[in-house]
Amino acid sequence: MLVKDNTIPRNHVAARPPASNAIRTHQPTNRRRRRILVIGAVIGVLGLFFGIRYWMYASTHEDTDDAYVTGYTHQISSRITGTVEEVLVDDNWHVTAGQPLIKLDPRDYQVALEKDRASYLQAQAQLAQAIAQIPLAEAQLVQAQAQADSSKANSDYLRRTFERNNQLFYQGRGVISKQDLDTAQSQAETSVATYKANLAAVNVAKENLKVAHAQEEAARAQAEAALAQVKNSELQLSYCTIVAPVSGRIAEKTVQTGNRVSVGQALLAVVEDNVWIVANLKETQLERVRVGQPVDIEIDALPHYRFKGRVDSLQPGTGSNFALLPPDNATGNFIKIVQRVPVKILFDPESIKAVRDKIVPGLSAVPSIAVTQPLIDKPYPEAPENEKPSHQLASEPITQIRDVPATGVMQ
Repeated sequence: MLVKDNTIPRNHVAARPPASNAIRTHQPTNRRRRRILVIGAVIGVLGLFFGIRYWMYASTHEDTDDAYVTGYTHQISSRITGTVEEVLVDDNWHVTAGQPLIKLDPRDYQVALEKDRASYLQAQAQLAQAIAQIPLAEAQLVQAQAQADSSKANSDYLRRTFERNNQLFYQGRGVISKQDLDTAQSQAETSVATYKANLAAVNVAKENLKVAHAQEEAARAQAEAALAQVKNSELQLSYCTIVAPVSGRIAEKTVQTGNRVSVGQALLAVVEDNVWIVANLKETQLERVRVGQPVDIEIDALPHYRFKGRVDSLQPGTGSNFALLPPDNATGNFIKIVQRVPVKILFDPESIKAVRDKIVPGLSAVPSIAVTQPLIDKPYPEAPENEKPSHQLASEPITQIRDVPATGVMQ
């Protein structure tokens, strides 16, 4: 019986597939390679395009994300002590300068004003009385002076009569009797005494006139003091109505009707309508930054809007220079840190007109300064009152109020 051997000889070579099958196998691989090369080339061209475009943009612009919307926030407080009678505004309302915000109970200050007015009327009456005393004192002085002049003339006459009689008595030998001489002497001495008395009366009248003038000055001073007190009481009464110092929106209202408020107590805040950007640029970015350069502004809270502005001013010092604790690089180990300088950027009012009520202090911003474009020298005009946001538009609450930072550039 024969056994069939199925083993393959060592020198046996397997048959190769036809050449057409090999060509079909390499064709998909070549297509993938070409596709990768094309995609890579496209990506390279796009990368080169955007790279050149970014380089061109970066070479003509300076930007930073260390920037914030800034504006003045006015804390409203009471200048007198009193009880809140009425609150005329609510959170996020828009108010104009001079608009009443809060009314305090005015009755205590009205009573004080009436009392001061009565004191002023009394002081005026005393002044009128003091003024009336001056002509009387002047008349008394004139009368006393006339009496003194008359007594002096009479004294001079009697003195000359006595001297003549005395001469006749001792030289005339009986022309004048001793009794007539004694009478003439007595009359002369009496006239001298009368003249001295009248002269003393003149001095008294002069002093009385001085006293009258002094009393008039004192009464006038009291009347002026009473008038000043009346004006002060009127001023205190006017403080019972607290008004808005500027146009803006109400924020942080903590006062309610019936509250007892004291002097200096914060009641609410008014955020001014006028806002701007404070961009903290690195010191290495300042070489090409100039006042008046146009600025493109993006605000994180309004990603679908682009705003226009211009560089208004640069702070004369870095932010750290105005910090509460300035760095002292003269001691310890020194590590160089790039400093930042606040740059004030003003909005173009026309560019923010549509969303003016949404741009509030504290929002993050990304300004881009076009350092190669022409400067904007003409200042932006103020927005008219009728174009400023009203409290009906202020539907979104203010979540953050920032005062002007110490490193900000003041307007």
